[in-house]
Amino acid sequence: MRLKDQVAIITGAARGIGQAFSLALAREGSKVIAADVLPCTETVNKIRELGGEAIEVTTDVSKARDTQLLAENAVKQFGRIDILVNNAALIAALKLTPFDQISEEEWDQVMAVNIKGMWLCCKAVVPYMKQQGKGKVINISSDTIWLGVPMLLHYVSSKGAIFSFTRSLARELSGTNINVNAITPGFTQTDATSGLADSETMGFIQAATLNQQIIKRPEEPTDLTGTLIFLASNESDFISGQTINVNGGATHH
Repeated sequence: MRLKDQVAIITGAARGIGQAFSLALAREGSKVIAADVLPCTETVNKIRELGGEAIEVTTDVSKARDTQLLAENAVKQFGRIDILVNNAALIAALKLTPFDQISEEEWDQVMAVNIKGMWLCCKAVVPYMKQQGKGKVINISSDTIWLGVPMLLHYVSSKGAIFSFTRSLARELSGTNINVNAITPGFTQTDATSGLADSETMGFIQAATLNQQIIKRPEEPTDLTGTLIFLASNESDFISGQTINVNGGATHH
């Protein structure tokens, strides 16, 4: 086990990619704090079935008090925080929409969860990592930032901010032994992405995605877990400020 007795916080852990991340970390020996606005009971139960340790903390990452309590609960329960996976994102409630028809309220919600939430989680967790003298921060962006995907301007803009956030925070934490990196997943098959448009449009998007990819099969959440474990482990100790594409070769950066 590469992460035995490490303590990991995963936001957006109730389902989809976040649940897959939580299970993968647990299999490698991590103690998991599953955070989400949705119940994480299923995620926690699956981890315990594997023989792992996990708790859930109801968390709205867009609220500073929630993220502070998340970090405090993690330390209270397990004594430390070694890994922060900033995975929470608002997409399930979105529809493909022309940029000038996105409401101001929806724009603000996307930015509050997808980028402000990441900043608040780092503010809450990084001080503990500094005290320990080591930590891994892994931010989940999206390959939509390379493709310039239309009709999701607020989502793509927020994910582009994560790319810049990762580089800047890595520099700011220079010399602390805290690594900050990002992953850009491709179009991953989850409940959250399936509702972006009607079935015909989604079928077209899926076909176009496969045509773009080098690896000719749909991307699943488990396709991302190997990269996550690598970035969370000591094997990546000399890597920081980087963004790794995991999208079947759809884009090259």
